Amino acid sequence: MKDEEIIEAVYNAALDHINSVVPPKMVHDLDIVVGMDDGEITVEVRLITGRSEEIDQKTVEEAVKVASEKADELMKGQKT
Repeated sequence: MKDEEIIEAVYNAALDHINSVVPPKMVHDLDIVVGMDDGEITVEVRLITGRSEEIDQKTVEEAVKVASEKADELMKGQKT
């Protein structure tokens, strides 16, 4: 799998999680950044909705966790 495909899959994992938790009409702003440097994947998410900041932060943490698990799974497949 190419780096670009891994980045896209990790991005989509984060986006899919957020979309499954937050109704799209409630999302005021969403930024997902996935980077890869020397085989290390980083995921950053910024979410602003009409919900409380605490709920948004929990959703961001969950999305990063899901995306990180997807990254680990894909990177593990790269090494075998």
